Amino acid sequence: MVSYVHRPAPLPSAPERLGEGTAGPRGPGTGAPVPVLEGLLHRAARLPSLAAKYERELTRRTFALADLPVLTPGELATATAEALALNTGEGLLWAHGGTLDTPDLTLLPEQMFASEIRSAWNPLHTTDVVANLHPAGRMQADHYFFNRFATASGATVLPLGPLPQGADDDWLRFLARHHVTAIAAPPQAVSRLLRASMAGRPLPWLRTLMLGGATHDTTDDGLLAAHFPYTAVWRLYGTPTAWVIGQRGPHCLAGIYHPLPHQHVEAVDGRLLVTTLTPSRSPALIRYDTQERGEFAHCACGRPGPALRVLGTRPPFFRFRGRTLSARELVDLATALDEVTAAQVAVTPEERIQLRVRLAPGVPDDHHSNAWIRFRVIENHLALAACVLEQPDEFEVVAVRGLTGTPVLTTEEH
Repeated sequence: MVSYVHRPAPLPSAPERLGEGTAGPRGPGTGAPVPVLEGLLHRAARLPSLAAKYERELTRRTFALADLPVLTPGELATATAEALALNTGEGLLWAHGGTLDTPDLTLLPEQMFASEIRSAWNPLHTTDVVANLHPAGRMQADHYFFNRFATASGATVLPLGPLPQGADDDWLRFLARHHVTAIAAPPQAVSRLLRASMAGRPLPWLRTLMLGGATHDTTDDGLLAAHFPYTAVWRLYGTPTAWVIGQRGPHCLAGIYHPLPHQHVEAVDGRLLVTTLTPSRSPALIRYDTQERGEFAHCACGRPGPALRVLGTRPPFFRFRGRTLSARELVDLATALDEVTAAQVAVTPEERIQLRVRLAPGVPDDHHSNAWIRFRVIENHLALAACVLEQPDEFEVVAVRGLTGTPVLTTEEH
């Protein structure tokens, strides 16, 4: 069953308009091939691993996007490695997950679609001063995106990164003295700003709060409104591989996002599929399975076109403080160790990650064994290493006698 409530009219075939308000169970090209889609197929077919997938489609006289095969994460990973080897793409390469042996790589244009996103999501003015509190470095593409986005908007940006622990008052005064009017922040920074407000340190100078990106922030809108009554909250929704997919403004309903003009979104059996409608993306994303759940809905903001209700990740993926992690990767890393015979991942209601392990015969169940397993898993997993650096107490290894249920447990299953 296709999970959607909005069926848009056939999309215009002009390349410059393809993707405007694009979302629905069927994409462009219900009759003659759409030039943009055909161009994406030709571009994808240049890569050896995708040639067989798409060459047959290119021989057809007519086709629809919904008739094309789904691109899986594994296929995208292989195609990205080929694009790098053949030097067919240029721009920003970042490892958004995976292990040291098999990293999950994403190749984005150097500007990270900042101009395309700004055409539909424009929270900044040229008079704004933006404090970018996203961490910089490995696994932190959102930091570089918001620098580019602020610059593309004509605003001034302070690329501060995370504020030092225990110095909230000093830094908040610093931001006020330097005329900061907008903040781009990850979930952990938003939590600190909220705690400061609850402690009697309001932020009257904060006009705009920008959340989200590849890091998905689910901070409650009501909580933000209560503590930042004069602040407009703007959000982006994306995934590490598909990048930014949708946007919402201050008047949108909670959990509802509008697909961006360059991203065509389908909701098929609850799965979100994304086609990036520009040739600057390499490899081309055509009906890419984001591993996310969602459905089409209506939004109260009055913006024309469909809206998307985001429902979360699909197993074996889960979110931790806004980042997307693969529980299967953590289990595989643990069971590759001589000390572990089986493993399972659980996410507690307090959003702590528990890696539950069954120890091999003769391995003592003590702090040393658990700490060693924890160290080796963190050391070899790229995304988890970045998460634990910020929140070291929220990932723990627990030895158990037996495991029940699936290898990946959610908060509802335990």
